[in-house]
This record gives sequence, C-alpha cells and structure tokens, in this order.
Amino acid sequence: MSRPMTPTAVRPTRRTLLAMLGLGTGAGVLAACGGGGDGGGNGGGASTVIAPCYPIAFLAQRIGGDHLEVVNLATPGADAHGLELSVRQVQQLRDAALVVQIAGFQAAIDDAISTHGDENVLEVAEAMTMLPSVGHEGHDHDDHEDEHLDEHEGHEHASDAGGDHEDHEGEEVHEGHEHGPTDPHFWQDPLRMADLGDALATRLGNIAPDQAETFTSNAQTLRTELEELDAELSEKYGAVQGERPFVTSHAAYAYLADRYDLHQIGITGVDPEVEPSPQRLLELERVIKDEGVTTIFFETTASPKVAQTLADNVGVKSEELDNLATQLSEEADYPRVMRENAEKLVASWS
Repeated sequence: MSRPMTPTAVRPTRRTLLAMLGLGTGAGVLAACGGGGDGGGNGGGASTVIAPCYPIAFLAQRIGGDHLEVVNLATPGADAHGLELSVRQVQQLRDAALVVQIAGFQAAIDDAISTHGDENVLEVAEAMTMLPSVGHEGHDHDDHEDEHLDEHEGHEHASDAGGDHEDHEGEEVHEGHEHGPTDPHFWQDPLRMADLGDALATRLGNIAPDQAETFTSNAQTLRTELEELDAELSEKYGAVQGERPFVTSHAAYAYLADRYDLHQIGITGVDPEVEPSPQRLLELERVIKDEGVTTIFFETTASPKVAQTLADNVGVKSEELDNLATQLSEEADYPRVMRENAEKLVASWS
C-alpha cells in the first residue's frame, strides 16, 4: 500500500522497485545450491527457501534442517495478508533456491513472481486441494441479505464466514487485498501441512540431489507427527457433541472447520481488513444467541475492537485465538498452537 507522498520524497511503486533491480520478465532465476551465497542467503553455503508465512517456514525448517536457510517474510504479530516487500526481499525472492507461494494470499509476492518468473516457485495448490475463498466475488450469495444466517440451524457447511456480505451496500471493501478464488489458510489442517511437506521435500531433492534422501526422511518423520496431531485433535473435537459453532474475527479457520466438522462463523471473510456491515453485526447477534455461542474469538494480527464490541453487545466473553500466520514466540510452534487453539475452542462449548 502506498504511503502519503510529499513534493520532495516520492515513494517508488513495487513495480518501480522491481525495475530498479532489473527483474524484468526475461530475468533468469538464480536457484543454485552450494557455497558463496548463490542460494540468495547470508549463511555458509546453505540454499535459501523463502516462506510467505510461519507454517511454511516451520515445514521448511523441519525438512531442510541445517541444509537450508529459511527466510520467513511474515513479521511476528503483523497481518501476513498485507505483506509489503523491501528491495532486499524482492532480491531474495529472485535469488532463492525455492520460493513457496500461496497464490492470492500476498499481492506483493504474487507481483514479484509474475515479474521475475516462477521457475523457482512451488505453489501450494500443486500439493493439495484448496478450499474456495468464502466471500470471493465469484460467489453467488449477493442477493442473500438476511436468509443465510436465519437458516443456520440446518446449515450444511463447515464455515459460514460472512463473505456473502462483503460486497453489500454500506460495507467497506479494502482495496489492497483482492484474494484469489481459494482460501489461503490451509495450515489449519495438519494433513494438508503433511502433503505440502512431501511436495517440499521432493522439490528440494531435485534442487539438491545429494540431500534428497535426507529431505524425504525428514518429511516422512514430520508426516507421522502431523498425522498423530491430527488424530489427537480429531479425538478432542469429536468428544464434543452437537454442532460446535465458533465465531472468529475473520474467516481464517475454514480448513480447521472442514477437517474436524466444526461450524466457523466469521465476522468477516478471509481478509481481516474488511469491515463488517451493521446488517452483518445484527445477524451475528441473532445467531450467537440462537446457537448458544459463549465466546467471540479475535486474533493478535487483527484489531480485536469489533469482536470485543460484539461480545459486549450479546453478553459473552472474548478470547484470543492464534491463526498461526506468524509465530508469536519461539516456544509457540505449530503443534503447540494447534493444541492450544483446540483447548480454547472445546472450552467454549462446555
């Protein structure tokens, strides 16, 4: 997003920065493995993998070990959707051995890749089936001003993210985030994480054949751990009878809801910067009361104001839920946060 400009200091656009770096459409991709920093990193001969968010960095670190330098572009505690790239980061994308992309998630990364080419890119949709993006403009829900929440008792979907309302009259659409047709938050499903881990190991093995066996072995070990996590979460969520609804500040948990048969109700859709309309908030007050929701969940990476106001209006509590797009502390790794989120959700249904 551009900043205010003054007559004496004009901030170059992202495409201007790319041009300054010589990243035209015909630019070659430097994806070497070995010494001398050819992989685009700063450390002793390690090939560089660029991760757009924490869960992908977690996979790359576990699979690559000491053979990789992993660069996580997402700032802890910040909104990963609105990532902006520095000149140095654009150069890192060009020179990295591998860039893992979630198409439609971060416009800055998509723009850089479209400029320098995708020869060094692994797009996550190649490794798994992605869920549709709730609230995407292609959805045919725009005429449903009131009925979708009125019919919540017989809903057939794991996620009701309020995307139906993002284009309604009186609702503000954030210009800087135009998400693609798929939901980017795949990491809420441990098995999809394992699938991407396998694909990552294969791609890294092609880049560094001497380490291919190590990458494959590490991915297999990680898959076992993620499958065990999935079984644990299935048991935990499955022990709760009923519909298991939960309200979140934005719809970042559709994969979690889909995997464990939960009912996500997003105040907004997949973009945390979209403001809900007054009509949407009134509908949410009704469904919260009707479904006996006890907690409104907000996230560190988004303002809690709307969630807390909604909770106050209906007389329920508000609590933080970590969406895992960034790592908030070194101790809070992927499995730990998935377990902690499950504890909070299960407690809200008791």
